Amino acid sequence: MGVKDMSDAAVEKIQLAEKEAEDLLAASRAKSKEILDQAREEADSLYKDLIDRARKMEEEKIRDMEKKAQEDSQDLLAKTDSQVQRLEDMKKEDFPDLVKSIVEKVVV
Repeated sequence: MGVKDMSDAAVEKIQLAEKEAEDLLAASRAKSKEILDQAREEADSLYKDLIDRARKMEEEKIRDMEKKAQEDSQDLLAKTDSQVQRLEDMKKEDFPDLVKSIVEKVVV
């Protein structure tokens, strides 16, 4: 084997090594892109899940607040009705006595 043959063989081996390196680099880039895309999809999914949870919690909180407001409103309405009834009862009971007392004071 001559120097030329050895040189040609070395060049071929170098070219083959360069081709393998390029192939490995391309495969590595493709795998990196695949991993990055997968991570991006997972991040998007987690973000959407968190947003959905936050919305559900907010909606639940609003429903609880509305329920509490309705209960408070019902309580206030019941108290108001009770007070109105007491005032009406007082009018019925006290008004004639009050008129009588005023008339007695005016007459006497």
